[in-house]
Amino acid sequence: MQNKEAVMGRCVELARNAKGFTLTNPLVGAAVIKNGQAVYGIHEKYGSHHAEVNAIKNAGEDVAGCELFVTLEPCSTYGKTPPCVEKIISSGIKKVYIGVLDINPKHRGQGVNILKNAGIEVEYGILAEECSLLIEDFIKYQTVKLPYVTLKTASSIDGRIACKTGHSKWITGDNARELVHKMRGFSDVVLTGIGTVEADNPLMTDRRKDAARQPVRAVLDSSLKIDINANMVNSAADAPVIIYTSENADSSKIMQLNDKNIKVINVPCINGMLDIKEVLHSLYELGHMNVFVEAGSRVNGSFFDNRLVDRLEAFIAPKIIGGKDAISSIGGIGIDNMNEALVFKDYEINTCGKDILISARINDYAAQAVEFTKNYK
Repeated sequence: MQNKEAVMGRCVELARNAKGFTLTNPLVGAAVIKNGQAVYGIHEKYGSHHAEVNAIKNAGEDVAGCELFVTLEPCSTYGKTPPCVEKIISSGIKKVYIGVLDINPKHRGQGVNILKNAGIEVEYGILAEECSLLIEDFIKYQTVKLPYVTLKTASSIDGRIACKTGHSKWITGDNARELVHKMRGFSDVVLTGIGTVEADNPLMTDRRKDAARQPVRAVLDSSLKIDINANMVNSAADAPVIIYTSENADSSKIMQLNDKNIKVINVPCINGMLDIKEVLHSLYELGHMNVFVEAGSRVNGSFFDNRLVDRLEAFIAPKIIGGKDAISSIGGIGIDNMNEALVFKDYEINTCGKDILISARINDYAAQAVEFTKNYK
């Protein structure tokens, strides 16, 4: 018997290769132990076979008496594909090792019960924390009914994203900008504000040579000021664009944008700014599970003021900009007392070329899945 944690750990590692392609489905990895060897499979993209089915297929289908590892409880209902439990039972698998149980109300523990009732031995909770972290965006999407929000900043070591003149190109180096393109490619939506669009006229796409998909671009523009010839507007055929604006926006401008295949959605304003939670609810209703915020100080501050950031990717360049009028990375209202300061759940520090990258988890959605798995009987 191979080491259970090692096999499950490899399943987790391989499952990450599908990041950005599974849409509202979770990342899942699986392995069949056949003739003492682990044969792996992952859920490669939305609508395709699930990890368990691919692992069985890769093992040659003849897996009677074999053991199966899977990072997430096998599904028990019909969706884009048949229930994985049916495939497992019909294949003759004798035992299933599960990382974490599914907190999706449609599935919670049902896969385990079906497998047990079919006479298959089931063990769950192997690397439960790692398997839960793999699908933290999915857990939030299922329980909170909002997309998982990652916010990216790129600042000098004194926290500035632009000089007092507004000049900002470039604070970070080529390696950091390449990684940001990859982060866009992993995301369902890249969200920015009209200030960034007006200042930089960006595309907000993944422009790596091997980019396999493009995110939806979303712009917060309460006054609908966007230039009808902006790069994002003119590239809507290559990557979809949604503009969120106020309820009293110019209807003729909306028609112009609609003619360019751009969706314009009205949301309420609070204190002169679009209600960001309503924006996120809209993106959830449109079926987007991951939002990557790449904006300016004002939008960043609004996300933090409303406690809507789940993960921070903070690139810090070894540069000093200085000046009280230089633009900070996070604006907004802020806090009055240090006891109110946002504290990371955990974080990693890495280098990216000459820059530093702090990757921090702000909200912990994985813990509830781990707890559910631990206490399920």
